[in-house]
Amino acid sequence: MQFSKLIIFASILIGVASMLWFFIAALVRERIPNVLKPMDGYIFDYVVVGAGSAGCVVASLLSKYSNATVLLVEAGSSFGFLSKIPLLTTFQQKGLNDWNFVTVTQKYSSKSLAQQRQFLPRGKGLGGSSQLNYMLQYEGFEGDFERWASEYYLKDWQWSTIKPYLQAAQAKPYERLDIPATYSKITYAFSQLHSEFVHKSWKYRAAQYNIKNGLRFNVLERFLQPAYLHNNLRIMTNTLAKQIVFVRDKNGKQNKVKFLKVSAKSENKPQDQTFLIEIRHELIISAGAYQTPQLLIISGLGDRSNLEKFNVTSNAQLPNLPMVGQQLHDHLIIPLFVSIEQVGPTVNQRALLNPLTWLKYIFMGGGHLGNFGVLGFIDNTEGPISDHYSLTLFGVGAVDERAFMAISNFKRNDFRGLFPRYHNTSQEGFVINSACLQPLSRGTVKIDDLNIRKKPIIDPNYLNKAEDINCTIKAIRAAVEVITSNSFSILGVQIHWPRLKGCVNYGPFENDFHSNQPSDDYLECIIRHVGLSSHHPAGTCAMGLNSTNSVVDSQFRQVEI
Repeated sequence: MQFSKLIIFASILIGVASMLWFFIAALVRERIPNVLKPMDGYIFDYVVVGAGSAGCVVASLLSKYSNATVLLVEAGSSFGFLSKIPLLTTFQQKGLNDWNFVTVTQKYSSKSLAQQRQFLPRGKGLGGSSQLNYMLQYEGFEGDFERWASEYYLKDWQWSTIKPYLQAAQAKPYERLDIPATYSKITYAFSQLHSEFVHKSWKYRAAQYNIKNGLRFNVLERFLQPAYLHNNLRIMTNTLAKQIVFVRDKNGKQNKVKFLKVSAKSENKPQDQTFLIEIRHELIISAGAYQTPQLLIISGLGDRSNLEKFNVTSNAQLPNLPMVGQQLHDHLIIPLFVSIEQVGPTVNQRALLNPLTWLKYIFMGGGHLGNFGVLGFIDNTEGPISDHYSLTLFGVGAVDERAFMAISNFKRNDFRGLFPRYHNTSQEGFVINSACLQPLSRGTVKIDDLNIRKKPIIDPNYLNKAEDINCTIKAIRAAVEVITSNSFSILGVQIHWPRLKGCVNYGPFENDFHSNQPSDDYLECIIRHVGLSSHHPAGTCAMGLNSTNSVVDSQFRQVEI
């Protein structure tokens, strides 16, 4: 017994020492040599707003392949060390490096969430949301690019044109983590599905992570940090892009971006300090699907009838752009908890508190801490796009009530109805998430204040269209086929259909736990109650041909500017 205690104590000491070393190493790596202090008088060829997934890449490549001067403006600064450890990703949410956006009350969904509002984490700092995401790599679906090229006349976005760029951007094998079939009994069962469902047109993908040597390897490490060495790149952190200033050209016929107005906090003054940065060539806005339209609208680019309400004025005669902030859409996932009789293959509190788990991660960069628990995907992309769905296999057995509710906004009773074994810290199992890949419901991003520090009004309008319900029901029934397959039977699976007060009239009834074929009415009810955002917002600055259907053209240039 004494020897066992000694081993445990030694393991803890090793873990603490190793974590301290990792922490110091991370701090050294995060030093930014070319930070610029905000002030008036700066002139740059290119200014990039937002050091997120897009901004890091754009600023890096612009400074690498040209002699032009480039300024990258970021509202935050460096992320904490926890962002490096894959499984601890969720601890970054609701913190200082999260914009902490929340939707307005949803009319058709989110009934199990407090005030029917979804939390929308967005990264604030170098790396942006790539510091908060689950690090999963996926190059996209060929059919989407071909459809966009055809329906919106975007010929230079055909798959044959775009694929080489996507392949060039992919992480090398030594820069990523591939989850093998031998990772656990669950991944082995997943690998057997293809031979069992040969009659299905499903596409199976084992999870691939942007993880290198056990640590997050995102756009910050791969693109921006190497660009720190470029003499023509400067970075302005803790600085918020406040407004775009336009002027008319010499002939008075065309609008031109002249300045970017930025603001920064001052240690000595309570008010923000505002500065102007002059732009010689181009302003590139990569502030994400929520804040890009917010900045455009505040700057006078949007639906003119709405802008008049805020008395937005400009020296330039700006065009009417009614599509700014429109067409917002996102994936809504429906989690379904499945318990298993096997011991050891899934993430739970018991496994995370085991010293061997930490030692395996510290010395090998592997184990539960070395990824986020997503094991694989099944995609259905046959038939009409309204029937395209995806299933995600999430190897988590015990879901911590306090941690999950903090980042999801679930009501306590509904959380317990969804995860009835929440109290068992050693529970083994997995969650299978069902989602409609091409939702038809559309929402908006608006403003109610010209102050850029005020949060935008975000309304995804989830499940406004009946087609999204029908598609998600098909996805859930496909998930049941997977769970009850011969491949998964070796795990001793049991589906825990959510018992929700708001759905009690529709199920689950006793027979539902045996047949696993509850009614469509019950499935629709749980979809409208427990559906959660996948945090994949898109559409608010749509690409197209003119201002009636888009915000930018196929080269990301603002239409009519």
